Amino acid sequence: MSESTPAPSPAFVQQLNFHARDASNEAAALQAAVSLGLFEHLPEAGTAEPASLAALVKQVGGASRGVRAVVEPLVALGFIHLEDGRGYVLPPATAAFLRDAAFVAGLREARRWWHVLALLPQAVRGGAPVTWDGVEWDLLGAYRALFLAPPPSFPNAEARDFHDRFARNPARTLALVASAELGVLARLVQGASPLDVLAREVDAVPEALAVLLGTLAAMGIAQEREGGWGLTEAAGRALDAQSLPYFQRALPATLAYWEALGHLDEAVREQRFRLDLREPETARRIYQENASRISSIFASHLRLSRQAAALVRKMRPLAEARVLDVGTGSGVWGAAFGLADPSSHVTYLDSPHVLDAVRPHLAKLKLEARSRLWAGDCLSVDYGESCFDVILLPQIIPALPPAELPGFFARLARALKPGGLLLISGYLLTDRRDGPLDALYFSLRRYVTNEGDVLSLPEFRALLAPVGLTEARGFDMPIQQVVIAHRGDVAWADAASSG
Repeated sequence: MSESTPAPSPAFVQQLNFHARDASNEAAALQAAVSLGLFEHLPEAGTAEPASLAALVKQVGGASRGVRAVVEPLVALGFIHLEDGRGYVLPPATAAFLRDAAFVAGLREARRWWHVLALLPQAVRGGAPVTWDGVEWDLLGAYRALFLAPPPSFPNAEARDFHDRFARNPARTLALVASAELGVLARLVQGASPLDVLAREVDAVPEALAVLLGTLAAMGIAQEREGGWGLTEAAGRALDAQSLPYFQRALPATLAYWEALGHLDEAVREQRFRLDLREPETARRIYQENASRISSIFASHLRLSRQAAALVRKMRPLAEARVLDVGTGSGVWGAAFGLADPSSHVTYLDSPHVLDAVRPHLAKLKLEARSRLWAGDCLSVDYGESCFDVILLPQIIPALPPAELPGFFARLARALKPGGLLLISGYLLTDRRDGPLDALYFSLRRYVTNEGDVLSLPEFRALLAPVGLTEARGFDMPIQQVVIAHRGDVAWADAASSG
């Protein structure tokens, strides 16, 4: 983007990224809550005692972790209220639209389309109904009704918002997926084009492509003007030949979780996970794809990771430091600490197929001589005693079974030298576990893939103090947060922390 080009609107970019990444998580939570009958077990505020989590689990007949994963985003969105120390209730506005039988029937009908939405590329190419589960579905007609027809009436403004998130948001996400898969976004970035020309270039039926473009228009991305279909001014500032590939990288990951999210209610009730990352081959495939995806944005993540290294360096020197990067992924966190001091040495621990993605980065940064690649399972390797000055946990806690965390932290604490630091990067929930929303959506994904959880600072402290790491604070960093813990033998950096 040239210096003369106006900067993209942060609000538009945020909305675009939300529809690419988190809208599916939010919609899955809303749809699972309806399917599980969860709302039916919540009293309206002021009419009865709040329902505790334990009571909801019993009434829904599901796993506690699963029910909580569904409820927490709905609390953050305001559709459910959490009364401290008591439990959950429905705000009057939510209770009002959930008493409307026609509205609830519409929700149940919208839920039937979750898996069919993923066939949108096929519908746009063929211009005909698609077949799913042995039944023909007029998917293009469904998109016309959602985005191109006059909106229906709703019981109240909250109901309109609920329906939009429940039914339209997943359809928006799949419109982006289809537009990327068909090459529509790439073609629009090049400039405006008449519908028939655009349809020929992306191998689509013009009338079907018009539905997809109309959906993008309703999202503020595309518009029809004199020269044909092109990007809106806001979309043109946010998406260009350089930024589009970065944006589109999120879409395959979103689609990879689609079936699992569509069966979230099943995961809660039966603990049956359609994308089970505790299954070795599934985990190998997904984490290898993740490592490759992260590697493609390694440079930008490295700049952010180096800020964490600078924070640690304010607390203790990194000269001759022995650093362990557990669950290294692309290796970006370990590399940041390797670059922080020319005498530091970093060990990168992960599975062999993930470490394959680390080697090229170390070679490019000329860190190979001060690096060790350690292939192993972070839950079973022997970390030794007093071996490391700094131990890094880059976004791996949510991937680990919660029952394993006490023993895992005990082994890591044993491996820290006196004056050593444990640095945990990733999402950090509020003390009430009612935000931030992106962290709760990430936590939901972890549940639906049978992995771990996202924690709050008090929850981290409860795990770390028993193993001797009695001091722990959270620090806000760009994009994510870090928790730094030690034995009380290191002075805290003079930096703003979250607690």
